[in-house]
Amino acid sequence: MIPPVDPALSFDAITAIAEEAYVYAFPMMIAYGFFHRQTMGPDTPEKQAIGRFTHFRALGSPTFNNVIPWINTDTLYSAAWLDLRREPVVLKVPQFEGHRFQNVQAADWYTMNFFTRGTLDVGNAARTYLLAGPDWSGPSPPGVDEVVTADSWIIKLFTRIIVEGPGDEAAIHALQDRYALVPLSAFLGRAPPPAPPAAEFPAPPASGLRGRGFFEQPSPEFIGTFNHLMTQAAVHPDEAALFERFAGIGVAPGADFDASVLTPQQAAAIQAGIDAGRARIEHRLANLDTPVNGWVYPLDLRGGRDRLTGSSGAYLARAVAARYAIWGPGAAEVVYMVAEVDAAGAALDGSAATYAMTFDAAPPVDGFWSYTVYDAATRLLVPHPSGRYKRGDRDADIRRNANGGFTLLLQNAPPPADRLGDWLPVPAGPFQVVGRLYGPHATLLDKTYTPPPLVARPLET
Repeated sequence: MIPPVDPALSFDAITAIAEEAYVYAFPMMIAYGFFHRQTMGPDTPEKQAIGRFTHFRALGSPTFNNVIPWINTDTLYSAAWLDLRREPVVLKVPQFEGHRFQNVQAADWYTMNFFTRGTLDVGNAARTYLLAGPDWSGPSPPGVDEVVTADSWIIKLFTRIIVEGPGDEAAIHALQDRYALVPLSAFLGRAPPPAPPAAEFPAPPASGLRGRGFFEQPSPEFIGTFNHLMTQAAVHPDEAALFERFAGIGVAPGADFDASVLTPQQAAAIQAGIDAGRARIEHRLANLDTPVNGWVYPLDLRGGRDRLTGSSGAYLARAVAARYAIWGPGAAEVVYMVAEVDAAGAALDGSAATYAMTFDAAPPVDGFWSYTVYDAATRLLVPHPSGRYKRGDRDADIRRNANGGFTLLLQNAPPPADRLGDWLPVPAGPFQVVGRLYGPHATLLDKTYTPPPLVARPLET
């Protein structure tokens, strides 16, 4: 085998390229870990098929689908992985009632959002979309409202429909069943094109799993994985020079890579670059944004090619987003904010204090809002006897003032009976609170809005 690393490169040059390439490849590796587990792993609530929807019929709970950090407890999901190599796929979205929030979102193999449509931008009328890979250039077919082209042939598709209250699930199930994914040839009544060669999707090696099962592969072997993953994505013309630089350490879409033929110095240089890239990711994760009253809500981590490419900082943001909250919609659709400390900067802990969060007015959104409690370490839901894990705009029993303001009581034990509607239960231990603010007003996006702090009070003994 031809040695994969350019022998003219110095140790420092190899390290610099490896750092850049690892940060670039990082979100794709995490996405691939999810892809393999969801499409080829054991049957689980999150198991999904390629080319058809998997409809999630119940909200996330401590006992259902509680494997994804910050599982959403506001909307019912439908999800699918699509392979667009053979031909585009037509997505049919049904008509929704005017009062109901819904959206569809698609992310490419790089984990960037290239498509989000729904109540907030196109309304609730039925719509038909053509989702195509990067090599498709045909005309817009009759009956299609919009053609959307991805930078990859493998894409991740979500739909979300809000649950407006108890007993609403049956109506949502009927709506979920009206979504449709149709190959373009079938949509046009034509014979399908020839099938492409079967793609191989080997299991991520256990040695590359880190933390909570995230596939990150912090070793020189990541280059071979990167090469394999890039067979399902196109190199964008704007990044041709980037990949020419990556080629110096053996990065080439579809190429074999054998780490065992590296010299000890080359292997050490690549590892040094990987370690530097991981350090950058970890540092940014620990310093996502300047807290506001204890709330952290970075607005630059999610989006599309316009936001997450073109600079070292953009690729770092893309990598951080994959670890922090992969596949989240962009900030224009929803602002996520998380609090792990109270107004005094002390870690939130349901065994040490109770907390109050007072809003002078309702959060400034056009969609919906909610606040959900998760375990501080795992970011998963924690069982609570009440069975309640969030409070939001659909909870009519929250006591509101004339401006829509309210106070949430965050504590492990129930409050007095007349405050039960305001109660957001927390575990008897460290926790975090995540706010979801869909359809954010400009004051959220420019951060002139100040979210209220969590004010601690000692536990009564």
